[in-house]
Amino acid sequence: MRSRARLRAMSLIALVSVLAPWPSRPQPGYGHPSFPVGERLTYTITWTQHLVVGEMTLSVKARGLLFDRAGVHLELRASTVGPVRALVKTLEERWASYVDPETWLPYRVEHSRQDGNRRTDTIIALDHRKGIARVSTGGTIPIAPETRDAVAFLYYLRTLPLQPGDRRRFSLLNEKRRVPIRIEVGARAPVETRVGRFEAIEILLHSEDARPAASDPPRLRLWLSADERRLPVLITAQEGIGEIRVELTGTAIEGARVPTANRGSQEEIR
Repeated sequence: MRSRARLRAMSLIALVSVLAPWPSRPQPGYGHPSFPVGERLTYTITWTQHLVVGEMTLSVKARGLLFDRAGVHLELRASTVGPVRALVKTLEERWASYVDPETWLPYRVEHSRQDGNRRTDTIIALDHRKGIARVSTGGTIPIAPETRDAVAFLYYLRTLPLQPGDRRRFSLLNEKRRVPIRIEVGARAPVETRVGRFEAIEILLHSEDARPAASDPPRLRLWLSADERRLPVLITAQEGIGEIRVELTGTAIEGARVPTANRGSQEEIR
């Protein structure tokens, strides 16, 4: 049971980006970094700061005409490694988000999960004008204006003018429902990572789904670099089994083709 709990917690923090905001309008104050095609950020996931249990990558895969409209293809991958993978099970997650390049609103989300020998694949099509998300496995999810999925939210968050003391409410979109959260922007502080030291902005994330007491400490914390890149340099989660950390270990700009025609399957969700 403890091994399963550990895996669930690892998956939770690796997919902390599955949080979607709903401010009234996109905020222009900080501006939209270019997020160049080929940007690849790599992370190590550790439990209690000692045991490496997984790896995660964030990537900008493509920009152009994607599924019949202008878009940017963003991707998150996470997997177990080391003794967890060898002795417990293989767990791999992939989230792909196709977003509007102006608003960073997603119009298509793909989720693939390999859990041991079991694999599942889901596609979510978002219609923001109608306020609905259609899921390939059947059914629909009502969404609020500006709802974003995991990956889209994390990149969108990097564009916002974050000032100490700011508070915002957002919503989480997963394969089953939308969940509200709120964030608080903390002070700037130095953060040490395996790729160096960053002056970073602390962001505290509170779930409002279970209506926790106001005094409850945040379970998730995120630090973005305070420079123009707004790199996610560290994520921490407090779980019953201890602290889980997702720490930046590498940055790169890889060669990538900018598509001039539709990319990927033309599968539609009706």
